[in-house]
Formats: sequence, structure tokens, C-alpha cells
Amino acid sequence: MKSDFVSNVSHELRTPLASIRVFGEFLRLGRVESEEKVREYGAFIETESRRLTGLVNNILDFSRIESGRKTYKFRKTDLNEILEKTLQTFDIRLRQSGFAIRRKEIERFPPIKIDGDAIAQAVSNLVDNAVKYSGGSKEISVSLARDNGWAVISVEDQGIGISKEDQKKIFERFHRVSTGLVHEVRGSGLGLSIVNHIVHAHQGNVQVSSEPGSGSTFSIRLPLDLEISNA
Repeated sequence: MKSDFVSNVSHELRTPLASIRVFGEFLRLGRVESEEKVREYGAFIETESRRLTGLVNNILDFSRIESGRKTYKFRKTDLNEILEKTLQTFDIRLRQSGFAIRRKEIERFPPIKIDGDAIAQAVSNLVDNAVKYSGGSKEISVSLARDNGWAVISVEDQGIGISKEDQKKIFERFHRVSTGLVHEVRGSGLGLSIVNHIVHAHQGNVQVSSEPGSGSTFSIRLPLDLEISNA
């Protein structure tokens, strides 16, 4: 397990680093002929840097969670803004891969008490998983809706889906869905376990609806009236 983890994480870190190096070399060598291209390459570098930061944060947060040192800073935050900024970080990367994120049923919320950085990380992990396991499908849908006293963020893909047996284990650390595609897709096996920890720290829950071959929908449910003493 340790060997697989190191191998998978190393691969995930190399991918954005390689992109940053290539675009950085293009700029350094003066191979960019227009200001439009300069902005485009700069946007690629920024996007891949954010992706790299997310990967490193997952590893660091896992370490903090394991040692009991992980803390959250709760304050009144615009959930709509957090969601939109998070999705924007995927735009360039997904367009390059032919993906499209469809925003649907985005309800407006007044500021609610959350750790904005942590929720952004949780949403990023769900979108990243949706991209990895979409198979031949190239569309991901994201929604934000109210369900009585809950704010519900849902990330839906049309990909390979998850068996009922695997659904019982997907939030465990290092667990990866046992399908043929898993051998083609690298991952640390930490993303969903971190999502679960973040959401439970917000006194919420994560739900999954999926069938093999019919895609998956992950929903983060956050209480609108969260009471945290250190907020």
C-alpha cells in the first residue's frame, strides 16, 4: 500500500510540474509571439500551479488528520463565490481535455459559517475525481441547492460509476475503486477521505448515488445554521 501510494502521488505531482516547466521554457526562450499567447501560457502555468497546490494540500492535510492536528477556521462566507472560484480553476485544464462543466440549479445563498478554503478543497477533490473517472463522457454537472436547512453542493459525472460494494469503502483512506480503469488513472486514494473529514467537521455529510456504467453524483450537505464555538 505504501509503495502504491508513493508511486501514484509521484505521478500526480510530475504531471502539473511538467506542464509548468514546458510553458515556462516557452516564455523564457521567447517562443511566444503575441500578448494573447503570453496570457494563455500564463493562465496554464497558474492553473497547473493551483492543481499542484491542491495535490500537496491533500497530502499535508492527510498528515494533519492522522496526527489529530487538523483545524478549521469557520467564518461567515459567500458559498456561491467559493464554488464559482473553485470551478474557474478547472476551466483551462478541462477545456484542454475537451471537458465541459455545466452549472445547473445554482441557488443564491446568504453568507454561511464555513471554512471557505476547506470547502473549496472538498469541491476540487470531487471535480477532480469526476474528471478522472468520466471514461468517454466529457460533461460534468455542478449544482448548489437548498434542502430545508441544508446547502447541497452536487458534482455529477456520466462516467464508469461505482458498485454498491465499493460505495461502502470509497471514503476510506487509500481505497480506490476496483475497476479496469483504475489501472489507467493515477490517484493517491486520499481525496474522498479528506472530503469526508472536511464535511463532517462542518457537521454535514457526503452522499453518493451511483450505478456501474451510469455515472456518479456526490453531494456535500452543509448545515445553514452551523454553530461552532471557535468560529
